[in-house]
Amino acid sequence: MGTSSMYSGPNRSPLLPSDFNDEGGNSFSSNQPEKPEQNPENGKPDEGNKPSQESSPNQPQHNPWQQAKSSMSRYASGKSSQNGKTRAVSDYVKGHGGAGNAAKSAKSAIRTTINIGDFFGGISKKGIAQVLNEYKIQFEGRKPKEILNDIINVLAPVPDSKDNAVARKALINTMSIIYEKFEDEKQDISLLDSFDSNISELLITKYIETYIYERLINEVGSRIEKKSENSSAAAKIEKEIREYIETKVSTTLKDKPLSTINSQTTNVHVLVEGLYKQCYKVLEDQL
Repeated sequence: MGTSSMYSGPNRSPLLPSDFNDEGGNSFSSNQPEKPEQNPENGKPDEGNKPSQESSPNQPQHNPWQQAKSSMSRYASGKSSQNGKTRAVSDYVKGHGGAGNAAKSAKSAIRTTINIGDFFGGISKKGIAQVLNEYKIQFEGRKPKEILNDIINVLAPVPDSKDNAVARKALINTMSIIYEKFEDEKQDISLLDSFDSNISELLITKYIETYIYERLINEVGSRIEKKSENSSAAAKIEKEIREYIETKVSTTLKDKPLSTINSQTTNVHVLVEGLYKQCYKVLEDQL
C-alpha cells in the first residue's frame, strides 16, 4: 500500500530484479507536527486529536491544507458524502494552492518527464544501441534487466529529497511497462528497437498518472492509514484513488503533443509544466 508508517508504499514491482535498489522507495514524512484536523461543519477538532495549545482566535479559520487532510480522512473513514473521493482529491490540489502551484512545485517530475522523452524518443530515431552509447550505458554481454536498472538511474533524480524520491518511485513503477517485455530471459535489449514509435508518449502518460498518485499518497496517505477501518479498507481506498487519477489524467493528455517532449524542444519545461497544470486542474475542478 502507499501510505506511510504502518503501510510502507505500493508493493515493489515483481518485474524488478532482486538486486535493484531504488534508493527512494521509502515514504518520506514531514518533520512538522500535525495540527488537529477540523470538522468543516462545526469547526471542532476531529475525535482523537487534541487542539493545539498555540491556537488563537485571531488565526484564519480556513486552512486549505488542513481541509485537504480532513477531506481525505472523511473519505477513508467512510463518513464522506457520495462524492467523497472527488472532494478529497480536489481539496488536495487546493491544499497546494491550486493546480498552478501543484504543477510548478513538481520540478523533479517535470525533469524526469523530459528525460523519458529524450531517451525513449531517441530510440525510435537512432536505435537502442546508439542511445545507450550516448548515455554511456554498457550493454554488451549484460542481461536486459540489468541495463534497464541503469536506464532508471540516468533518467530519475537522485532521491536526496522527498520530491526526488517520489519522482524516482513513479519512474520505477512506470518502467514496469518495459520490464514486462523482458520476462523471457532470452530476450535481448535490442527488443526495444521493435517497440512502437509511440512508446515515449505511452510512458510519459503513465509517468504523469503515477507521479500525481504517488505524490498524493506520500503527502496525505497517512490520513488513509489512520482513518480506514483496516488495511484491506485502506488498500481499497488507495486503489479507487489511483484508478480515478489514471482515468482523469489519461483523458486530459489524449491528443496532447507528447511526442515533442524532449530537451531539444523550445521551452519544453514550460510545455511539460503546462501539462501537469492541466491534469491537476481537471482534478481540482471536478466539484
